[in-house]
Amino acid sequence: MLLFLMLVGWHATAPTAVAEHVEQRQEQRQALKDCLMEDRPQLRITTWNESLLSDTLPNLVLHELWWSKRPRRFDVTVVTQLSIDRIPALFNQCTTYLGPMSAAVYLPLVHPLDQPRGTLSSAHEAQLEDQAAQMTTMFKKMEAADKCQLDMMLLYEVFDHKDSAMLYPVNSLRNFARMQVRTPLLSAIDVDMMISAGLSEDLNDKVRLAQLAARALIKVATVLPAFEPSRQGVVGRQMADKAVTVSKAELEQMFNTRLMLQFKKKVFKRGHTPTNYTRWLKTDTAYMVPYKHMYEPWFITHWDVMPWFHSDFKGYGLNKIVYVASLNYFGFTFETHPQAWLVHRPHEDTKVRKMVARQASDVNKLNARLPTHALYTKVTRLFGLAKRAMIKGTFMPRLDPRIQQCMTKLPWLQQLKAMAGTPIDPSVFV
Repeated sequence: MLLFLMLVGWHATAPTAVAEHVEQRQEQRQALKDCLMEDRPQLRITTWNESLLSDTLPNLVLHELWWSKRPRRFDVTVVTQLSIDRIPALFNQCTTYLGPMSAAVYLPLVHPLDQPRGTLSSAHEAQLEDQAAQMTTMFKKMEAADKCQLDMMLLYEVFDHKDSAMLYPVNSLRNFARMQVRTPLLSAIDVDMMISAGLSEDLNDKVRLAQLAARALIKVATVLPAFEPSRQGVVGRQMADKAVTVSKAELEQMFNTRLMLQFKKKVFKRGHTPTNYTRWLKTDTAYMVPYKHMYEPWFITHWDVMPWFHSDFKGYGLNKIVYVASLNYFGFTFETHPQAWLVHRPHEDTKVRKMVARQASDVNKLNARLPTHALYTKVTRLFGLAKRAMIKGTFMPRLDPRIQQCMTKLPWLQQLKAMAGTPIDPSVFV
């Protein structure tokens, strides 16, 4: 009888509790929006040379926030970032994960020559409203679906030229998306990566989730091995969609028949080889992965110990390699997740990626000398500076002051944690 009364009482109060939770969440959403938009200076125009040569932070402006009203299924948030044209990829990624997600969506705008500096053109204002309306439509679809619990923010940046708009602020967007995270565990996963069903199944087990959290808190990063289909285009996307729904044994069969490959093995073998795909496919037990220079896996970690991303990286190249190197610097170790993986969903290469690849080829194959304002020159210089700082024990990622301000002002946000690294032996970076 007592159990019956407890159940009746729970069902009677649960709707009220849910309503109060939803109301609190929306109040917090508005508070974060107000904080990020307060004391906003006159609209600044980003230029290529100023951004690369003077190391100015991206001039990101928040337009809107959307936060899910649905209760989160488990305490691991997938953090991602994307340009506005990749919204379909966000939709696809959300359908492969049943937990909370936080996405920073980016809209670059090119300032018209006849428009006064410091103001948005009416065309840009209309474009922002149109894109926001499309995001609202997508958001409502995800709220109605039994998939991820999606939080989004739309940020824009105004550039002086269409070429400057290639300076995609990848790490700043990751940091802004992280601000929305309300769970102890998180994983920054690029939006073109599909998430295997095994991850949601594993996280739904409270015992496993507790074990994962305990490991993460002592700086063990849980690696999610990444695969890619051997085909491109529509066929490749169909293969990727299938590969996140199959069992690990079926994935192994796809790997052995070369339908699935180690991610980027053909073009950048060092990025994921330390994971040891042959060993991972043969075992159901987690194992440690020694850090190697240029390693760049995706992983799960804990908010309290996870470093922020270095905001000076823009455009394309080396940002995740430096980030994983910083994990090693801050004392992390790496361990595989035995039952979960990621699969890249093929898409057309971005213009900036093609440009950086061309510049890298000119330098490495033709011994060309690039100008100081070339993007490949910039990212390799940042790479060198980060490595030298890690060797000296002085590395610290650069963070947008607005993020620091809001993290301090809004106590319900998960707070910034002091971090200290250990000087790295130079031989690690060979």
